[in-house]
Amino acid sequence: MSTTNVDFTRPEYKAAAPQWELVRAVCRGGEDIKNYLPELEEQDSERKKKRNKDYQDRAVFYPITGNTRNGMIGMAFKKDPLVAVVEKLSCLKDDADGAGSSIYQLAQSSLESVLEVGRHGLYVDYNSDSKLPYIFQYRAEDIINWRTARINGRTMLTLVVLRETIEEEDGFGFKDAIQYRVLAIEEGKFICRVYRKPSGSSVFEISSEYIPARAGNGVWNEIPFTFIGAQNNDHTIDEAPLLGLAKINLGHYRNSADYEDSVFFCGQIQPYLGGLGTEWRDYLEKKGVMVGSRSPIMLPKEGFFGYAQAQPNMLAKEAMDSKRDYMVALGAQLVSADSKVKTVIQSVGEQNAQTSILSICCSNVSDACSKSLIWCAEYLGLDTAGISFEINKDLVNHIADSSMIREIVAAWQSGATRKSDLVRSLQKYDVINPADDVDMVVDELNNQEPTMVGET
Repeated sequence: MSTTNVDFTRPEYKAAAPQWELVRAVCRGGEDIKNYLPELEEQDSERKKKRNKDYQDRAVFYPITGNTRNGMIGMAFKKDPLVAVVEKLSCLKDDADGAGSSIYQLAQSSLESVLEVGRHGLYVDYNSDSKLPYIFQYRAEDIINWRTARINGRTMLTLVVLRETIEEEDGFGFKDAIQYRVLAIEEGKFICRVYRKPSGSSVFEISSEYIPARAGNGVWNEIPFTFIGAQNNDHTIDEAPLLGLAKINLGHYRNSADYEDSVFFCGQIQPYLGGLGTEWRDYLEKKGVMVGSRSPIMLPKEGFFGYAQAQPNMLAKEAMDSKRDYMVALGAQLVSADSKVKTVIQSVGEQNAQTSILSICCSNVSDACSKSLIWCAEYLGLDTAGISFEINKDLVNHIADSSMIREIVAAWQSGATRKSDLVRSLQKYDVINPADDVDMVVDELNNQEPTMVGET
């Protein structure tokens, strides 16, 4: 395999990268957001710079996209994800990547990236020093190349190229260097290579190469890497869920720049003088004009003085208000399937069948994390049965009053529901801890000692 073009990027990657940068910039809302404002045309270059700077500084950016993203993440993680792992992998709950990030934090950052750009990646590797597997995450911008093939009726990854930034010592400081981690299937075996530029060279060369192996099962016949998408977890690039909202947010920001610029100039009252001869004109130009209640202006008989003030451009303000209302509606659509008024029965039936973008993203992140934990277990030769990771997808706040609880209990007492259904219903309303195992709770209820009434 040639090493000269290890930094090759796929065409679809190049097409999507500008959109990714736009959404991330809007979500950050930092100084670089000013780069998306248009430049004003002025003749003088120095005046142009000052005019553009004032135009940009007066604009007010409303972080609606970033707040929507944060709110969606908060909804998904209002309850801790449910993690089921064997005892030897329990350390991943506190340190999943070898750098101190827990599996919960890894899931949060994965969901954040998926919501922003609709793409993320998880790679499982084994550390020979700690004798533990770790899960590493990669942003969409760092997954530059990939290849798939049909093997035994399955579409499998045969190549993944990951861009990594490493720090190299530079005295007391450091400088960033780029390396590429190539995950490939060759002759049915998974092999990992790291490419770096040797000192003084402009060509990437193989710095290290190794063939990972599983305890008891030998080398891998698949790449322990999974994509996470906004629609599914295959290799194709999904549309960024927040792209539409980010574009409207950016349009709102541009309208704000125009409106604030108009308000500034229109807010400056312009005094004017009229009816003056050349003698008076020359005199006032020489002496100047003092404006104020304590500075009367002496004018000839035909002279007059006044103030002129233009009205601000309200079209920009109306455009801002229209975009604001649409952003609010679009943000709600990302969370809920629709906004139709439903009956109580319809709501209860549909709350667990949300088809919103957020719930789909949560499911995709959960599946990717579950698969990664299974790969971690395979590295150690452990049983993978029962290993799972699930983010809360019940995005609706369930509030149960005493009458509703009585109805749920009465339905069980009448035989309409099973005791396990009773427990699940009470878990939904946080009457019973949602993390508790249903069968264990049922067993405790069946074997609890009777309560004697009236004893002293």
